[in-house]
Amino acid sequence: MSAPIILRQRSGPIITVIVWAFLAFLLGDALLRGEWDTVGRFGPALLLIGWVAFAVLWRPALVVGTDEVEVREILRTISVPFTRIRDIRLGSVVTIEASSPDGATRTIRPWNAPGMPRRKIDSGLTGGTRPESLDNHPAFELLRRWEHNQNDAPGREMRAGRSAGAEDVSTRWSVGVIGVTLVLVLLVAVGLI
Repeated sequence: MSAPIILRQRSGPIITVIVWAFLAFLLGDALLRGEWDTVGRFGPALLLIGWVAFAVLWRPALVVGTDEVEVREILRTISVPFTRIRDIRLGSVVTIEASSPDGATRTIRPWNAPGMPRRKIDSGLTGGTRPESLDNHPAFELLRRWEHNQNDAPGREMRAGRSAGAEDVSTRWSVGVIGVTLVLVLLVAVGLI
């Protein structure tokens, strides 16, 4: 059994850390100056900005397990068992097509999933664009694990995603993210009054 792999855009955590460092500098400066009223008034707003940066840029990811992929978005998480996936397309956007027990198809395009640029231009020495191979795609491990699961699945009906006994795609709301966001918004609103 392989450990889950977390796939996200490389820039998300980097930008989040830069935002946090800037916010920490602002808050630290106010604390060092002893401006407690400024800290009390703008501290919740700085926390809210830092939280939103985390929720929008760092938290969203594809969590690839051995039997399913979790599409972690800003306010919800979609669990897609590999037995329900009909197709995975890797490109500038990762696209997952899943089927339900009744045969309906659902297309999922994860927020902040790692994708390839539309074109990769070299330094000009070879005269143009280089085609990217699928093996170099940041989300290739998702495709590899899904294909491995398809080869191990018993029966063609299960591989095609039409088995009535297989788990279905499920969506759950991220209550913690929503709750923390609401509390911080209320603190900011109270600080502005």
